[in-house]
Amino acid sequence: MTDDPHGNDALVATDPRKDARVPHRARPSAIRLAGLAVVQWLLLIAIAILSRSFAFGRSFQERPILTVLALFAACFGLYLVSLVVALRSPADRSLVAWIVVAAVVFRATMLFSEPIQEGDFYRYVWDGAATANRVNPYRYAPRQVLAAESAAQHPADLARLVEVRDSSPSLAEILRRINFGELTTIYPPVSQTVFAVAHWFTPRAASVSARIVVLKAVLLVFDVLTMLILARLLKLAGKHPGWLIVYAWCPLVLKEFANSGHLDSIAVCFTTAAVGLAAGAGFEKRTTGRTLKSAIPAAAGALLALAVGAKLFAVVLAPLLVVFLLARRGPAAAALFCVTFLLVSAAVIVPLAFTQPAALPQTSNQGGAVPRAGAPPAFPAADSEPPASRSGLQAFFGHWEMNDFLFLVVVENLRPREARPDQPAAWFLVVPNAWRHAVVDNLAQFLKVDGAQAAFLIARLITATVFLMVAGALAWRSWRRPDVPVLLEAAFLTLAWLWLLSPTQNPWYWTWALPLLAFSRSRAWLALSGLTMLYYLRFWFQYHWQDVSILGSGYQGTLFFDFVVTWLEFAPWFLWLAAEFGCRAPRAFGAHRALLATTKLDPRT
Repeated sequence: MTDDPHGNDALVATDPRKDARVPHRARPSAIRLAGLAVVQWLLLIAIAILSRSFAFGRSFQERPILTVLALFAACFGLYLVSLVVALRSPADRSLVAWIVVAAVVFRATMLFSEPIQEGDFYRYVWDGAATANRVNPYRYAPRQVLAAESAAQHPADLARLVEVRDSSPSLAEILRRINFGELTTIYPPVSQTVFAVAHWFTPRAASVSARIVVLKAVLLVFDVLTMLILARLLKLAGKHPGWLIVYAWCPLVLKEFANSGHLDSIAVCFTTAAVGLAAGAGFEKRTTGRTLKSAIPAAAGALLALAVGAKLFAVVLAPLLVVFLLARRGPAAAALFCVTFLLVSAAVIVPLAFTQPAALPQTSNQGGAVPRAGAPPAFPAADSEPPASRSGLQAFFGHWEMNDFLFLVVVENLRPREARPDQPAAWFLVVPNAWRHAVVDNLAQFLKVDGAQAAFLIARLITATVFLMVAGALAWRSWRRPDVPVLLEAAFLTLAWLWLLSPTQNPWYWTWALPLLAFSRSRAWLALSGLTMLYYLRFWFQYHWQDVSILGSGYQGTLFFDFVVTWLEFAPWFLWLAAEFGCRAPRAFGAHRALLATTKLDPRT
């Protein structure tokens, strides 16, 4: 499997249409793909059975994290083999149908499993209940609702939440299980609307488990829609339909959406649709109506705005799409996209941006209720307490750091040694402590924050600057070559580098880029979907080795994961990516010079 100079797949069969007319050649591929799907399905059943050990209240030490990760690794291996088999199969509709049917079966299997090492869905369910009862979900933190006494006088909206809490034992239990209950929610209004829809579909007397299943089922609707959009986009872009497996059968997607119920499926769906519509693949040939053609940029802008309203990350694609539309369809189309995107984005973001959290009630229970007696929380105590701010959004952008690599290297080389005197120094420090003080101290004094927080903010600025440079280069490439394959690859790389440069490289965030991975020319990106699941090893180190130095490193528990395992997770992969780039760069430069020569341009320009 290689790439031809035009970015299309050079398959083993030189003409898929000829294979489609020869049944005896199609049948072995179909049988092999079916067999691989069945084996992967059996592994998912085993994972679903083991997931019962991750139910709320079960002992942390009894959770079979290593076994589950081994099963997911086996699924990932089968997934890669399935991709190769699919790409060697005839490119016909039956292949797409088979991939979609198997993908739906995989999701149905995981839908009823217990979420593995996840608890975000508790807040989704509560946010949906608050929104459905006409209460601004950004106004009150869960602990405020727990602390409010039933008989006391409260503002009208808080009183409604207290009534919801007292009228539903399952919602009251969910409220107790929410992680970081002292913080208000961070999820944008479009996601809140979906949560509310899930609440409306849920019977009033539903149990905690039933509420979670209904929520996951609603989120899976967006996941399946993404799969169908991608199938159409592959056809319009001239890619082999077997590439659909990259998203449809990916174990990471199955884990994070069907099992863990992450809301990112909403934003991923809208983002994929917006990019596909902006690309306009096939519309110039198939559409004759001027009105419909002019509506495409507006629809793309609205879809991307809805994606931003579901998860803020989608905003980074707006400049790329504007540049592409400007180069491909002219100023009018770009302006229409911009206006629609800005207006719809403003409408869906206003509640999140301008709602101030209510003041904490002055009661003896101000800290918030704890889970019922005898039941441990969903996760053990966090490694560090969240900042004083009660805004979940401020806490996320100004504090959260998890499973990062590039950001970790930067921030550890900025953070003064005295900022965390109880923590062993990172082994990869190269910047002297005096230099770190010189960089950090002035900002810390100006902002009135400690050295650790100042270092975090500076690292944020550095990685954001690098990302803007990468995104700008990709947008420039789309301007120079406003072709659909170039846009799709640029959109993928923009999202991929956003994730790689982020301080929170949660595995479900990688799903943002996964639908467009099929349009990348580098096969190294495929490996990230498996490598990023090593994130779940962090919990195993936390449960079993939190107070023990591991392998004589001096690092205990999660610190060993942060300073050692993340290097094993990402460093070899970056070397692989660099090697691929090094091999491809001379060919790309030669092709560029040939293009300039054919257009009679001076190569020195």
